Amino acid sequence: MTKQQIDYDRIAEIYDLYVTADYDVPFFLEETAKVQGAVLELTSGTGRLSLPLIETGVQLTCVDGSQGMLDILSSKLQERGLNADIVCADISQLQLQGTFELAILPFQSFLEIVGESHQRQALASIYACLTPGGRLICPIHNPPIRRSQVDGSLRLVGQFPTPDGSLVVSGFEQGGHPVVNRLQFFEFFGHDGQLLSKQLLPMKFELIDKDRFEFMAQESGFRILNLYGNYDRSPFDDHQSPVMIWILGKSDSS
Repeated sequence: MTKQQIDYDRIAEIYDLYVTADYDVPFFLEETAKVQGAVLELTSGTGRLSLPLIETGVQLTCVDGSQGMLDILSSKLQERGLNADIVCADISQLQLQGTFELAILPFQSFLEIVGESHQRQALASIYACLTPGGRLICPIHNPPIRRSQVDGSLRLVGQFPTPDGSLVVSGFEQGGHPVVNRLQFFEFFGHDGQLLSKQLLPMKFELIDKDRFEFMAQESGFRILNLYGNYDRSPFDDHQSPVMIWILGKSDSS
């Protein structure tokens, strides 16, 4: 059982309707282009990032805790004639074939592992999967910036077209010290504007301060190779950067 706090199986069939972000794809394409060996993508979901990587020839293993999301990824790969190893597993208890030159944990997904003991287990598990000198790329939210949005206000995520009309996604968040509790609403409307169905997904993630993440990473054996504040590789700024993109390295002698 995964330590992630969100039951993605419940929304696997509609995930691609509203998650269309690709702002980080060029960054990860550049990073994987530096790698000649195997790459491990953690929380791969339905393949938002997996497909662009595989299409460029990356030897990818895709891991996710949701079998429903992976089933959709498998279907996409089959439709496109692409191949990847697909594993349904808990990040903190990885038992994979071989080791990897690079592991990536995109979309701030590490924060969905709530509780320091579970976070440490995940970092140690990933460390064990890397080759000597291997790297982990782990973006997470910058807490002061992200916490400013956690105010209990209902916010619209967006309105997205469907064959029968549209999907409206909204949600509100509470907490943030450090755990954020989010309720996300999915409302399907017909072309006539009538509500067809409604779904609710409870979500939970933890904001991790810079010093605490750095300490946990180093305690797990990682070296801090770089810390970016955005996907343009700008330096991290505590007060302005929306994310912390951690580039962590495993010792060459491990």
